[in-house]
Amino acid sequence: MNLFKQEDTIVALATGQGKSALATIRISGKSAMNIVSSVFFDGKHNPVDIKNKTVHHGFIYSDSKKLDEVILVYMKAPHTYTGEDTIEISTHGNMLIVQSVIELLLAKQDVRLADKGEFTYRAFINNKMDLSEAEAVCDLINSGSSKAVELALNSLQGSFSSKIKEVKEDLTLLFAYLEVSLDYPEEDIDFLSREQKKERMQKIIDKVEGIISSYSLSKTAADGVKIAVAGKPNAGKSSILNCILGYQRSIVTDIAGTTTDTIEEKIEYKNIPFTIIDTAGIRRHSSNTIEKIGQERTKESINAADIVLWVIDSNTILDSDDLRICELLKNKQDKIILVLNKSDLEQKTSLDDILKIYPVKEFASFSSVKEINIENILEKIFSVLDLEQAAEKSEFLLNARQYDLICKVKTALKTVSDLIDKGDSDEIVSFEAQNALLLLNEILGYDVNQDILRTVFSKFCVGK
Repeated sequence: MNLFKQEDTIVALATGQGKSALATIRISGKSAMNIVSSVFFDGKHNPVDIKNKTVHHGFIYSDSKKLDEVILVYMKAPHTYTGEDTIEISTHGNMLIVQSVIELLLAKQDVRLADKGEFTYRAFINNKMDLSEAEAVCDLINSGSSKAVELALNSLQGSFSSKIKEVKEDLTLLFAYLEVSLDYPEEDIDFLSREQKKERMQKIIDKVEGIISSYSLSKTAADGVKIAVAGKPNAGKSSILNCILGYQRSIVTDIAGTTTDTIEEKIEYKNIPFTIIDTAGIRRHSSNTIEKIGQERTKESINAADIVLWVIDSNTILDSDDLRICELLKNKQDKIILVLNKSDLEQKTSLDDILKIYPVKEFASFSSVKEINIENILEKIFSVLDLEQAAEKSEFLLNARQYDLICKVKTALKTVSDLIDKGDSDEIVSFEAQNALLLLNEILGYDVNQDILRTVFSKFCVGK
């Protein structure tokens, strides 16, 4: 992206590629009106008086040839998304039509195709949003769950920015006191005592730590959790997956080893995305090469999972394969939910039997035939992973760039606090406080270098 050349008018398809009922083409820049006026006419090829914030019906012409019947909306700067004159043209969603209209516009002078995220970048440089809010636009587009959409929208509306600005305001005020003490040491001014400085600094650190603690919550809300369903062949793993999904996704038969590969499906439970992985059954003796490969993938899924549903057929007795599974689960002790399947049949294995070989902390009974207790299993997952906070208390999305910077802010503030505690001069304390302020500015995009902006906006799609 040429971040330094903003005099051009840019154009791009703002809606998705592919056949659809409608498509929206966005134009932004100082020449937007002149360019569109040269191709937009009524049905008799007469000029249309295009007014601000008004919907217009007409046709796109290439010379005397009609390309499409369209709806056009004009928004005059500065009250637009980009802060520039912006026009949106809704065409029919045939990509041949869309391409012909875009090519017609690009043939005009001082018009070029927009780069990735360039509309949002222009909104950023025209002070329509700060950098963290601009990043939230990308997060909103890419959100994979309803909770992630909610949090990204909160960030776009300034929930995260306001937290950072609050920290910055508090630190700036403290910094001002420090600077005054340096500039006017002989004046009769009430300077802050060491204890007052420490108290103010601790309040700022507490706010920063609160922001940092939200990272894991927002990450869980956005990315969700991985749940591996593991156990011996024919324990009922695929039946559990099917019951959770509400339809027959995995093949279920009486033949051991039916599932020879991992099967992943996604659901939302209480607004948190769950990725459920049905795995190949673990058993010691198998002559099937494909099944052996599937078992290796099972081990990988168990290791990568946030939680494992260990399914045991309670209608059978424990054997050496169960001991082998115990070995695979030894590092997942706090992330195991035992599921005693086939609770509608005679119980040949009890919880006490299992506790003798593995210290299970959470368990649930289940019957795939009667489809009972599936809600209980989902609730167990929510409880073990403590997802209630992610579902209810998370306020905004915090991405990796922001998290890294806010952690550096905390480190800088801790340094400031230690210097105050040791009684170092206000000059040294002021210097370290300035470092923290620069990091806060980088989060918001104030005085940030061009390489950082390129990295952020390169993640966007064209047209946004």
